[in-house]
Amino acid sequence: MAPTEVAEPALEVLKTRGSNLPAAELLTVGNVDTETLQERFMRFRKERQREHALARRSAKAVSTAGGGRDTEKLRQKFVAACLSYEGVPYKRSCEPDDPDSDAPLVLDCCALVRQAVKDLQEDFGFAISRWNQAYQFETLPVELSFEQMRPGDIVFVEGKYHAKGRVPQRHDIVHVEVFIGGETGEATIGSRWSKSSPSEGKVRGVQIHPSYKYESKNYEIVRYHFRSLDTWLQGVCRSQSYGDSVCPTTLPQGLKSVFNGDEDQEASSDHEGDNNPSVFVPNPFREAPVFYVGEGNNWKAVAQMLEARGWQRLPFEWASTHRFDLKWVECRGQHDYLRHIPGQLVNHLPNNDVITAKTRLVETLRAHEASTGERFAWAPSSYLSEKASDRLAAWAEAEAASDSMWILKPSRGLGGKGIELVHGSAALRERLFPPQAEGRIANCPMEGWVVQRYVDRPLLLQGRKFDIRSYCLVARTEPHLWFFHPGYCKVALEQYDSSRCDFSDDTARFAHLTNACVQRSHPDYANRKGQHISKRVPNHIFL
Repeated sequence: MAPTEVAEPALEVLKTRGSNLPAAELLTVGNVDTETLQERFMRFRKERQREHALARRSAKAVSTAGGGRDTEKLRQKFVAACLSYEGVPYKRSCEPDDPDSDAPLVLDCCALVRQAVKDLQEDFGFAISRWNQAYQFETLPVELSFEQMRPGDIVFVEGKYHAKGRVPQRHDIVHVEVFIGGETGEATIGSRWSKSSPSEGKVRGVQIHPSYKYESKNYEIVRYHFRSLDTWLQGVCRSQSYGDSVCPTTLPQGLKSVFNGDEDQEASSDHEGDNNPSVFVPNPFREAPVFYVGEGNNWKAVAQMLEARGWQRLPFEWASTHRFDLKWVECRGQHDYLRHIPGQLVNHLPNNDVITAKTRLVETLRAHEASTGERFAWAPSSYLSEKASDRLAAWAEAEAASDSMWILKPSRGLGGKGIELVHGSAALRERLFPPQAEGRIANCPMEGWVVQRYVDRPLLLQGRKFDIRSYCLVARTEPHLWFFHPGYCKVALEQYDSSRCDFSDDTARFAHLTNACVQRSHPDYANRKGQHISKRVPNHIFL
């Protein structure tokens, strides 16, 4: 088919399904080859504008439906996050013989609350600003009686310092703890004491306290304020007197990104016809069904396969149309699930990153274990570097097995980029808690690592490491219909040797990392091409 030729079968199919667009706008195959650079950029810009508009509509729909939040579950996760820091010291000791002098992490009262929210930043929708408990007090305005308190609500302590000349805290809020109730009905978790006193039952740092009531040598307690966590649970964190930080990516008022466009213009698609996709009845099994394939990710292979079977392709500028039988795009965000028509085929399932993204997979496995009590024996210990409690847990496990190996994978990385192997607890601590670290960990990817106990005795294929690339086609979700193919093995070109784990030695990378793009950089790849792929998948793996 010539680049400017109109695909008549697709035209007729769309006409019978409610389309009244002119033939010249319907379909031209090969529409990339004749574009000028300016035309290509304008089409790219328009597609980004549509994606931005789609994201806004999706966010608005979630907000209208109640925010899509399970606030009770988030409340429980917040309490669990606080409890995960039990035992973390209040501050580092100046005494060299004190074990806390070299503590990898310290948390005072407000830092504990701030850290727990930071660990759940994606759930809350924000991270608490750098200010102390007085700021947190302002951002939680809903006052409760003690009888109304629930686990996760916050106890603020108003007090007057004894020391003359000491500058008072704003609102005189001197301390904060998280209410958990417990056996006493008054228990809290908090970092209350800066110094330990065994005779008085005081432990420096984060601990569970039988009661929120206590006496301090540094200040006179005037009042306990009981505040509801609900404001934060609804995604709101605003103070009245602090200069809350502004997102540095926010453009000055009056300026727009080149990809923002006009909202009213974006709301009406160029190719929506009567803007009522329900008049279109998809049927991928009829003669000459219609498909859309987006650019990127070897789109031509998909297009050629479908066209060879009689499918008709829509042009790239029709990315926002809902008159298709199948849509194949590179990113999930390019699908408008809110306007999906039953019977249409798409190549991304909504929310699939609960298993396809490294961080989300770890969280999914944890949620499964929490709800069922079942832990998958095949899954190695996994931690998230963005959560300080996870870093502490990883280091504690490494301390218990000092000769263990650990692999650090960028959470959103691919192609083997940024992966590190470390051997022993000391090396792991140095990466997770580098000396004098301020803010982010040095050389850590922005999205953090997934930190896993390395499987140092892996199953080998002819003495080499391998992983399996399997395929599962979700053909139908109601009822479920899945097609599975065992796929093939990606094999390392170097013999496996657990003693070689220094990735500054390229040979070690070629032995440990089976990613095809890593193996292709092997200096002898030209002579060994094809040896990094094996179509023989060990059958017993799937038993």
